[in-house]
Amino acid sequence: MNAVLRRIGLRILALGMAVACTAASAAGEPILVGQSAVLTGPFTPNSLAFMEGQTLFFNQLNKAGGIGGRPVKMITYDDAYIAEKAAANAEKLLGTDRVVCLFGTMGTGIGAAMVPVAAKYDSFIFGGLTGAAVLRGPKVPIYHVRESYADEVRRVMTHLTTIGVTRIAIVSSDDAYGRGIEKDAVDALEKNKHPVLLSLRFDPKEKDHPAIAQQVIASGAQAVYVIAAGTPAINIIRSMVAAPIHPQIYTNSVASSFLLYKELGDKSRGIVLSQVVPPFWKTRFPIVDEYQRALKGAGSGSEGSYLGLEGYITAKAFAEALQRVKGPITTESLRRSIENSPPMNLSGFVVSFRPDNRNGSSFGDITMLGSAGKFAQ
Repeated sequence: MNAVLRRIGLRILALGMAVACTAASAAGEPILVGQSAVLTGPFTPNSLAFMEGQTLFFNQLNKAGGIGGRPVKMITYDDAYIAEKAAANAEKLLGTDRVVCLFGTMGTGIGAAMVPVAAKYDSFIFGGLTGAAVLRGPKVPIYHVRESYADEVRRVMTHLTTIGVTRIAIVSSDDAYGRGIEKDAVDALEKNKHPVLLSLRFDPKEKDHPAIAQQVIASGAQAVYVIAAGTPAINIIRSMVAAPIHPQIYTNSVASSFLLYKELGDKSRGIVLSQVVPPFWKTRFPIVDEYQRALKGAGSGSEGSYLGLEGYITAKAFAEALQRVKGPITTESLRRSIENSPPMNLSGFVVSFRPDNRNGSSFGDITMLGSAGKFAQ
């Protein structure tokens, strides 16, 4: 996995250098935007993939002249997926660096730690990589460009009911992220009149989970829904696929689908994932075609990923909100632009906010990993 992370990191570094080289095309005073990101630790793969798409878009934007001649400058600090570090980063970004807002944070615990700081400065977070219910609602200062985890869970559970799968186990990471979605999954099953067969939690810091895998297999479950992100998701799934016979594995959009094949090889075949953006390789979707053209134009050597596309879309939505600001760009004028403008048509991907709705997208999909790490639908 370290080699994979190095490759992603090098691509982001190269794209970041390109942003610096092309900023002269947008030579006005920079628009400062703040980001607390996971640059070290077990959740790094997701964060780097998400950032790769963001950097790709902002590079294009600045090369084309930025926002009214002003480049967008991202100030990023590492939080290592530690809530206290994220809160300190938010304090520094808003209090010292004076960024217009926070952007592209990752994770439920991280978002929860940063929200009070954003509220303290009457600011907000745009485009966090989380679908947690506790970070949604008109009073929570986060504008989301992805559907909620609850929506992802309901889609999967409805799919399972439709195909006649009723014996379903749930395995979740024992952290804020896992516990929150676990409740959504249990509620969705009860609504479909199929109570959960077995619900277990695991320590996301542990690498091997043979006991959890054995309990799931012994339960007679037809399917197991895994609630975990990044490296912990791969570790728990690795323990399950090590058995010659195991239930069908389902998981959600932040389970590092781009790493599953690299880490598990052919054992990843048949894993089903919900997604919150279109298939990143299907260029019949205009936004995907734009994303793939941008990758090729940047010479990154990347095939792209779901998280990369999500990062690209998030950055594009943010830039659109900046473009729509009337008058000077401030935190308040940007907030008004986000909440009071017509829906954004981002090359066919629609994002829409209102003062009473900060959930910008309802797009959802279900995919399956096939042979050689390719996706099937």
